[in-house]
Amino acid sequence: IADEPTTALDVIVQAKILDLLKSLRDTYGMALILITHDLSIVLERCNKILVMYAGDLVEYADSKELHRNPRHPYTRGLLRSIPNIELADQKLEAIPGSPSDLLNPPKGCYFWPRCSYANGKCRVEKPPITESNPGHFVRCFKENV
Repeated sequence: IADEPTTALDVIVQAKILDLLKSLRDTYGMALILITHDLSIVLERCNKILVMYAGDLVEYADSKELHRNPRHPYTRGLLRSIPNIELADQKLEAIPGSPSDLLNPPKGCYFWPRCSYANGKCRVEKPPITESNPGHFVRCFKENV
């Protein structure tokens, strides 16, 4: 388990650390769980991605599927905040609002205070995890956002 192994490192050192982790994984045939806020790293380096918000699973899929077809509004927001060097005029989008208070989370979906798709049901009921496509799971009442 590598918890935020690249936080506060420059990109060259980040790449070296990630290459070392991959080498260890390949050499010893072990699994690697990479915990990070940097979705660009996991999209490039991981087979599967589990996205969490406020300690709660919101989306899980193959990394290519998640990148191509994000279903949860939080995942979409994370993807929109990744800079693309090929798009010089790209405007990065921030996720509105502030993260949930983990000691006193909101009722219902933890993401609803920041979600532009939230409705009354989201405020009172926690969405179940559903399989939107084979192997692609999402916790959202409106999973086709």
